[in-house]
Amino acid sequence: MSSAIQELLAYLSTPSTPNAPSSQSTYHTNLQSLRDAGDKSFLFLRSILELTSNSAAIPQNSQYSELLFHAVLGFRHVTLFRWAHFSTNFRNTCRDFLLGLGLGLGLDIILPKTIANACLGSSATFWKRSWRAENMAPVGESQEEAHLLQIIASHQTSAQNLQIEQSESLFTSCEQIVLHPFHQHYDEKQLHMAVMVCAFLKSLIGEIGGSNTATSYNCSLEFHRLAHGAFQEKGILNLLKISMGGLSGVVSKLSSDKTLIELAEGIVNLTIDVLSWEFGSLGGKWGRTGGSELVRPPESWRDFLIRPDFLGAVFGVYMSIRSDTESIVVVGKLKHSLRQLLILLSSITGIVFEDKNQKIAYSSFMVDGCMSVVSALMTELVDDNRNISKAEHLESETIDMCCMITRLVTNFRVEGLSQLPNFQNMLHAIASVGDTLLKVSVAELKAAQGDAEMVDGGEWRNEALSMILEAVCLLSEDHWLISIRHGNSQDVVKNALSTSLAPLYHSYVTCRIEMAKMEEYYLTANAADLDEVREEITGASMEEEMTSACSLGRVNLASSLSCLATLFQSCMPQLHSLFSTESHNVSPEAAALLEEARLLIMCACHLLSDDACGETPLIPEAILNICSKPSDSQQNFKTGSEDCASSTLAVSQIVTILMGLAEFQASKIAANPHNPHLSPLLSKTLLWFFTRWAPAYILPSTSEYDPSRLENSNDGILATWSAQDTSQQAVSFCMTLCLHYVTSWPHETQVLEGCSELLLSMAKRGRNMRLLIMNSPSMEHLCNLHSMTAGQIHASSQNITPTGGLSATMIIGYKRISYKYRSQLLSVLLIASSEVDDAKSEACFNASLQAVQNSFNTLIDALQTKKVRIQDVFTLEMICLCVELFGGIARSSEMCHPERIPIFMTPCLPQLSSLMVFYSSDITICEILLRLFRDYTEQFIVMLNRNQCLAVFRASADLLKSYSTNHCTSRVVRKAINKSAEEELEEEQSYNDVLCAIQLLNNIGAKDFIDTFSSERTGGKGVDSNEVIEVVFFGLQQILPLMTKGLLHFPTLCKQYFTLLGFTMETYSHKVGIIPYDLFKGLLDTMLFGMSHTDSYVSKSSLQGIGALAREQIENNTLNAHLAQNPSMLDDCASRLLQEVIFQTIIWDSMEPAANALLPLAAVDMNRFVNVVNTISHQLDTVKHQKMQEAFQRLMQPDVLAKVAKGNYGGRLNRMRFRKDFEVFVKEIHSAVLVF
Repeated sequence: MSSAIQELLAYLSTPSTPNAPSSQSTYHTNLQSLRDAGDKSFLFLRSILELTSNSAAIPQNSQYSELLFHAVLGFRHVTLFRWAHFSTNFRNTCRDFLLGLGLGLGLDIILPKTIANACLGSSATFWKRSWRAENMAPVGESQEEAHLLQIIASHQTSAQNLQIEQSESLFTSCEQIVLHPFHQHYDEKQLHMAVMVCAFLKSLIGEIGGSNTATSYNCSLEFHRLAHGAFQEKGILNLLKISMGGLSGVVSKLSSDKTLIELAEGIVNLTIDVLSWEFGSLGGKWGRTGGSELVRPPESWRDFLIRPDFLGAVFGVYMSIRSDTESIVVVGKLKHSLRQLLILLSSITGIVFEDKNQKIAYSSFMVDGCMSVVSALMTELVDDNRNISKAEHLESETIDMCCMITRLVTNFRVEGLSQLPNFQNMLHAIASVGDTLLKVSVAELKAAQGDAEMVDGGEWRNEALSMILEAVCLLSEDHWLISIRHGNSQDVVKNALSTSLAPLYHSYVTCRIEMAKMEEYYLTANAADLDEVREEITGASMEEEMTSACSLGRVNLASSLSCLATLFQSCMPQLHSLFSTESHNVSPEAAALLEEARLLIMCACHLLSDDACGETPLIPEAILNICSKPSDSQQNFKTGSEDCASSTLAVSQIVTILMGLAEFQASKIAANPHNPHLSPLLSKTLLWFFTRWAPAYILPSTSEYDPSRLENSNDGILATWSAQDTSQQAVSFCMTLCLHYVTSWPHETQVLEGCSELLLSMAKRGRNMRLLIMNSPSMEHLCNLHSMTAGQIHASSQNITPTGGLSATMIIGYKRISYKYRSQLLSVLLIASSEVDDAKSEACFNASLQAVQNSFNTLIDALQTKKVRIQDVFTLEMICLCVELFGGIARSSEMCHPERIPIFMTPCLPQLSSLMVFYSSDITICEILLRLFRDYTEQFIVMLNRNQCLAVFRASADLLKSYSTNHCTSRVVRKAINKSAEEELEEEQSYNDVLCAIQLLNNIGAKDFIDTFSSERTGGKGVDSNEVIEVVFFGLQQILPLMTKGLLHFPTLCKQYFTLLGFTMETYSHKVGIIPYDLFKGLLDTMLFGMSHTDSYVSKSSLQGIGALAREQIENNTLNAHLAQNPSMLDDCASRLLQEVIFQTIIWDSMEPAANALLPLAAVDMNRFVNVVNTISHQLDTVKHQKMQEAFQRLMQPDVLAKVAKGNYGGRLNRMRFRKDFEVFVKEIHSAVLVF
């Protein structure tokens, strides 16, 4: 055994503590120790030389193989970290030696791939490190280096034959080796070298173009950025030339010489990496990649890439090997790589094309090739006799080809694709692939008897189908289709889309329903059920898929509606029969039928309406175009259809069918609400449909649609539910349906939620809709139910005499509704009855409020006169009911004339807040009280006058004081670890009371701004800043003891708290000096904690607060009292700001707030700030210390600081200048000083 190997093995096997046994952990620990020590004796390199001098022994001895692998990586590490200590000749020689070793030059054997790739990867890192010239002092060869260079020169693996002197010669040598097997006779050794050169070039482009190994260079980010730019300037085009030359060889030779398969795979993978190169200057954010799916190569690549004949040849190669069953592993890898290459070629766009015609020609070849593959694929997808390996190939090929179709549509758009002769074939292929995927999924599930977990390939088929649907969305929703152009090309394309894609929607609906029925049948028959998490994921996936499928359905709306109508007509009689059948449980057949109906409703809902969450509900544009007469809009869009009457009738029929279903179900629920066949889940789905349909289709507002549509709206979809009779009928139906649901199913929370959302969505749609609601008899019933039960808790035994058409069953049912949903229904009542010039509305509005007032007065009187015990269970429940009802009032600000609510609420606030004194230990009452005050201030603070504000402030202060007295002494907040996301969310929700308290203070703090900028409305009699800040600081003092690090780990709580803190410090910094020091210290400590938080919003809020404090000290010396107790307080802030924010990677997300905080901190006392900087910079070596000092000197100009300290106009301009200089400073420090 040679000396270096023996010495290395002895070092690695020596335990760190005497007499301890040697182990594998010892081996790796000592290996890392030698790397960290820098291997001053060149033990790694000497071992490499000795091991490779007798290479034949390496495969026979696993210990030698492992040792060689670790020696190569160890030598790479110490060379990169001590780069400047070695001579240029030594570094270059070692670089080329490792390259030759990886290629197998002069070796008797072929090294194992792991070792060869380690050698090639190490050589690639050395090439990157020396790619561009650096201003480093030359280092002479040491005696040890000279000796090692002599050994390398005499070594049999010397790479001198490559004749590598600079990067140009490297590419020349690599090109010769790669192309040699395609042009001359070759042996196994030459073929292996060509394969390994591809691996080396792939490593090279990965090292220079990526950032995964950036930390191993011991270099600043600036080095990586400059290396990236230098390689982009000269190297990447040479690699493209090599890869495309190799591809030409693959195209011409592979079909006749299968031994080239491994080389072909290497060349294809190299080409993929070249095409994936990220162009452009990445600045200080080197290594960050964009999210674009398209490839935008430069113009200089045109001659290499835009070669249609070459594209056809690549497809030809793929087609020639796709059916090859020999050498499955190697050929399978090549197939996959070729498909990835074709996807990238499908994504090429930009200036690489000379003109539009060239781009169209290019797309034509890509589409032709894609269709040839898809044609072969279609035959195999339906083949049931394929083996496992063929099935796996089919899986990946299907996904890749669907991805390619999507890329082609994304890149060349419908305007370009429609000019191709095979555009119609492409559309048929899209429909055929989707149809086949769906039918195969149905067949597989049927074979598994509905057990989805036993189906192989379901996930990949769903993934492929989602890509097909994405392509359809891109085609059908393209802006070009509706913009006005000369000629009829758009109409031709629309007809082509309509004709070709309509069958796919039919297939989608029928297959998805069939699959859902089988799954539901299996789950019910086997008493199985999905866990909640999986069920939620499945539901979200289905929702997303149906949203895409609705674009497919709207391509040919008439056909899609006909499909749904046919399925409904088949399903409805069975449903009616099922609803009429009473049973104690649901049979598998019944469950399957109910699931079929649910999915049909979902399909209809997605087809006819859009999700309008946060927006004004409107009829979808596609529905308007089909269901209105043709016209040209003012925005140059083509709208309307000749078949508008039949399409409008079809839409109306679908809605009528669903109304009939809901009405029949509701009648059966009223007769027997316990019949399980009636399915609350189906009711929830029906309510979801009407919630999206009713606000959009009933009484559509003329101001929300194009005037050109309104001119022809007398017989279109806009007129269907616009007349007095039809609109009243539709509104009354929705009201009656909800009334039956809430009184018959008081414990079905999802149904109650759906009813509240439906009624609220209609009540918010304006005056005309509200008047229609008030004209509905069901609205009067709902108002009477609320008035009768406002003082009735669930356990109340008091009998109520039925009146006004209400039955005892309805009254009892309404009384049993959860208080949360009774409050939501009260909000609906108030908003719907808020019109002031309508007698019915005013009567309902006043009666609703009076019922709550009477109930609350009775409760307070009973408590004051001690007619009830404070902790009696019925008393506690009555308090919950009253407070929840007040919450419903507080959430009704979207009404007409909302100023009536504060008039009602203000006298009640002191009594409500006083409840906290007695019930602060009851977390349920505590939370609903805080939520009530939060909601009231959030929705009504903007319209409160001074007296109303002061009442809210006093009540809120009393509320928080009572809350704090109990919870800050008895409640410990800890953030549990090792919990799932679901458990963490549940745990965070247990602290909703704290969140409500924080949000309440946020709302109160906003009042100062509202009144300041609304002086005309307040007449100069708004609240004073001092009155606002007094409450905010008092509230902060109450909740601060709860704000532990454990609590701040909860994302929502943390964000809300720092929103409040940052706003308060920035807005009211002039009041900070008079608050107690302990309170100030606690607030400052939490801001220092927050400024380095991973959430950028939390970090920005904290930095804004710190900056505001420093500016206040500059201008008014407000912090003098606090600084007297801790003179170094601001120095600590500056030091932590530099070390925890500015010198960390989070600075890129907090650049501006960090600059705004640093400038005033430095301006407070420049001498003290200099000391802070010196303390930090002295921790660096001499060179970096000097660079940091110079950078700070350029940033901190004394004249700038002096002007900023004055706070005048010149100071503002200089603050803007400082922010620009600060960005340069940060990039300079991160690039030249800091190493990550």
